[in-house]
Amino acid sequence: SEQAELLLLLPAHARRSWIRLLPPDEVADLVQHAPDEERAGLLTLLDPVTRNEVGGLLAYAEDDAGGLMTPHYARLRPEMTISEAISYLRRFAREHRDSTYYAYVLDGEQRLVGTVSLRELFAGEPHQPVGDIMKTDLITVAEEQDQEAVSRLFATHHLMALPVVDPSGRMKGIVTIDDIVDVVQEEATEDIQK
Repeated sequence: SEQAELLLLLPAHARRSWIRLLPPDEVADLVQHAPDEERAGLLTLLDPVTRNEVGGLLAYAEDDAGGLMTPHYARLRPEMTISEAISYLRRFAREHRDSTYYAYVLDGEQRLVGTVSLRELFAGEPHQPVGDIMKTDLITVAEEQDQEAVSRLFATHHLMALPVVDPSGRMKGIVTIDDIVDVVQEEATEDIQK
């Protein structure tokens, strides 16, 4: 709410510059905390691709995994070679450093079939297919899963990111550890205030 308040105090040209620096999940949070009459105006400041991403995130309740996730994550195909995957991840990491913890292996219908850590990729043979080294015992969260349940999964499994999937297993995004730390702090503050 403080970010929204601050952004709305800026002149229109400055608003556009500042809001475009934020990742889509943070823009969605900002828009949710803005006054109702300002929301549409804030969304018009975004480029069309980001506006669509933010619109998709705004469809979820703020306390759901879908409302916490970022749609930017590293996608691989099982038939890619490790060499191809590493080359792709180098390019991806330049733009998305905050969400490059794991790579998610998707089938042709965008269903999550496995995960690969960067360490596993670097340890593999260059011509080996990603499908040979991916882990298939997946820990996922549903789009509507409550943020407290998501935080418990992070605590239990000690992961840096969790994939968010729809009921068909199609990948929607990831929730990263930094997002869940914010949630845990908010929940603790709320509990203490009560």
